[in-house]
Amino acid sequence: MTVKGKAVTEYYHRIVVCHLIGYQIALPLDAELVRPHETELDAAKRLVRRVLVAYRRFFDGTVGDALYNEAEFINLSLDHHKEFIAVLKNNNRSVLEDAEGLRKLVPPQCWHEDDGPEVTYWDIEGFQREKVDKPLRVLSTHERETKRRRIGGKWSHEQETHDWHWITSIGSSLMSTRDLWLAAHRRWDIENDLFNQLATHYGLDHCFKHDPTAIINFVLTLFIAFILLQCFYHRNLKPQLRAKLNLTLIGLAAKLYQGLTDPELSAPWLNLASGIPP
Repeated sequence: MTVKGKAVTEYYHRIVVCHLIGYQIALPLDAELVRPHETELDAAKRLVRRVLVAYRRFFDGTVGDALYNEAEFINLSLDHHKEFIAVLKNNNRSVLEDAEGLRKLVPPQCWHEDDGPEVTYWDIEGFQREKVDKPLRVLSTHERETKRRRIGGKWSHEQETHDWHWITSIGSSLMSTRDLWLAAHRRWDIENDLFNQLATHYGLDHCFKHDPTAIINFVLTLFIAFILLQCFYHRNLKPQLRAKLNLTLIGLAAKLYQGLTDPELSAPWLNLASGIPP
């Protein structure tokens, strides 16, 4: 990176996180540090092996981006009786080319998502991937959606189009096209509901101590605190009360933090924790 016109070496730590999708509450299950001289996928395999044992009844499959469309990772899921969904890109060119060829022979179908895009799709089964024994399914979509944006004080409507390809072990008899499409897109939950929230408002992007044990302990403690905060907000505070107080999740966190730092608002249990008589 460059600071004041000078090149500065930047150091950072990377972690891989396993996160449950499809829930109102963001639920990270576990995290694993990427060690020196290894890839994200190496750390992910180590993490998934642990999660598949510790949380084997929590989920039915794994969802990942194109990096996780790798034979060893796919077989890791299948060997533990878990399905998988991954983005299909040029890192698996042979399957992608087969899918693109079949698209020319199979007529597309379409649905219009309520308050969402118009989805044209090709859903084809029976693909073979090298070193994977189970036949696979490829879902290709062309999505068109009109977005409303405010630019220069004026509202404008722009049409966006996106093309996606996903590969999965889940057959059409187990999951419909739309449900597969929803599950595949929900992989963004880990970015939108977890990483962005925690990095922007809860200090996930700051390393308080450069020690592997300290880093992972901080991350896991932050996950626990974030889950408890969400549970209290969504499951304890009534929607009517939240609306009346105009209270957001971030606003609740700010009030709790204020109670820790403001002597006039501090909770009674703080004195007990510090050994000071009330």
